[in-house]
Amino acid sequence: MIRSALIALDNSPSSKTALDMAISFCQRYAARNEGKTDIIHLSGVAVVDIPGIKAPTSLPIGAGAYKKQRDDTLISEAKERAEEILGEFESRCNEAGIPHTSIGSEGLPYEQIERHALRHDVILIGRDTNFHYETSEDVGATVRKLLVDNARPVIVYPQKMPDNHRVVIAYDGSATAAHALQMWTLLEIRGPQTEVHVVSISDSEDKATPRLEEAAQFLKFHGIDAQLHFVPKERRVVEMLAEKVKELSPRMVILGAYGRGGFKETIFGSSTNKMLETANCPLFLYK
Repeated sequence: MIRSALIALDNSPSSKTALDMAISFCQRYAARNEGKTDIIHLSGVAVVDIPGIKAPTSLPIGAGAYKKQRDDTLISEAKERAEEILGEFESRCNEAGIPHTSIGSEGLPYEQIERHALRHDVILIGRDTNFHYETSEDVGATVRKLLVDNARPVIVYPQKMPDNHRVVIAYDGSATAAHALQMWTLLEIRGPQTEVHVVSISDSEDKATPRLEEAAQFLKFHGIDAQLHFVPKERRVVEMLAEKVKELSPRMVILGAYGRGGFKETIFGSSTNKMLETANCPLFLYK
């Protein structure tokens, strides 16, 4: 059961969506628990990426002084924007009656998030969060690095949320897929109307069926019914998964950060970009 969440804050559209969803979830969770809004503590972190701002660049001779002045200006502006964003976060939480903590931090964003995340159950971050306080439609470098080495599950939000109650669990029987399934289930972040679909992609239905059945049995122990989908592997797993996700159009996809066989390519390498950039719903990722 979730008790705390860390949300990465900047002014990107997906970060704002993540905050909207976090507050909405806290309110729904409280409604299921006799209106106790203090059940979930929400922490917001805004990072000033000083190493990124000060990173060496090719400069003409004599331009060093200009770069220092420029860096100082950018750092000052970033600090001001971070304070504004944290102020907006506090205002939203106060209005909703949600206990919260504002965290201003300086350094490499993914390192700061990883450090603060150790006090929380889950990380919430927008897909295009970059902490440069500029809008972008690209997957942020911070998101990519968090998926490689991080002790907590990460929910990556798109700019817009789907309007349905379906979730897709990508399951291949690997340890990481099982970890993701278990963590999503135990955190109880699903709603009462959640419709669960378990998808297994394999070149053999005989191999996929036991995997689907074990996932279904685990969910059943937690009072969750699931619809099972075997998808024949005709091309790369990530392409087949992307097609199935598009077909089901879920509100969230749950999958391991990597796994043996097919799903390993889902998150690492060039396939990372495909899932993060093409999925029109949040991704719940854990390893």
